[in-house]
Amino acid sequence: MTENTEEENGESRQKARETAMTQGRSASLEKRLMSARQIAMMKEPLPQSISQLKARKIIYPGMKDREVLDTFRRLRTKLLQISNGENFIVMLTSVAPGSGASFSATNLAAAFALDDTKTALVVDCNLRNPVQHKRFGVGGNRDLIGLTDYIENPETLDPDGWSVDDIIYPTGIRRVSLVPVGKRREASLEYVASAHMEAFFAEVRDRYPDRFIFVDAPSLAESPDAMVLADLVDMVVLCVAHGKSTRSEIAQMAAEFGNDKLVGVIFTEGNP
Repeated sequence: MTENTEEENGESRQKARETAMTQGRSASLEKRLMSARQIAMMKEPLPQSISQLKARKIIYPGMKDREVLDTFRRLRTKLLQISNGENFIVMLTSVAPGSGASFSATNLAAAFALDDTKTALVVDCNLRNPVQHKRFGVGGNRDLIGLTDYIENPETLDPDGWSVDDIIYPTGIRRVSLVPVGKRREASLEYVASAHMEAFFAEVRDRYPDRFIFVDAPSLAESPDAMVLADLVDMVVLCVAHGKSTRSEIAQMAAEFGNDKLVGVIFTEGNP
């Protein structure tokens, strides 16, 4: 009698686990379907022309330089494998200035957005030398409200505050958005180390389960900001300009992040 009861209890527990797994998969599928519907309804500005994309060195479908396009597609695949397909926040930084971190962040975002079930968000955290608004051609010569403005006063009910929606800008590339640095840049370390920065990342990540976030951080030689930001992201990619840094310098910088954060090194031709 006892054996039968234990056996029945074991079967019940197994069925309960199977039911929970099925429900979990169904919930995950429903979440992704909802995200896909939300993505489809996203408002897009006039698309960038091919000539604009070429001038800004941004990849696009059908471009003649297949090697560059395929390189970023392979990087996309690698990052998705590492994350098991879940959305993530990845920071791109470099050993020295001008090593291609901004270029890589822009084009990784564009590569993810080639998949119409995914959206990409580029967050410019290079407070001393922001370039992403120029790379995407967002805002013209205007000073854009952005990340630092939100962090300094994130209360959406405050008439002088800004919501997350206020600082996310369309780029003219389908499913790619940008959060520029903003007007306040006086004390970069205080901004990136604040609890408001952590809350910002949590909000933009959770809004869509298929949103992938690319953080453009300053080089390690320029600022300690990248080391602070590393604690707020899931992964770090280090960009190295060919012939610009020694092996010992690369190894030293890689060791700063550790194996739990650093997922790879991209060698570039030294694009800004």
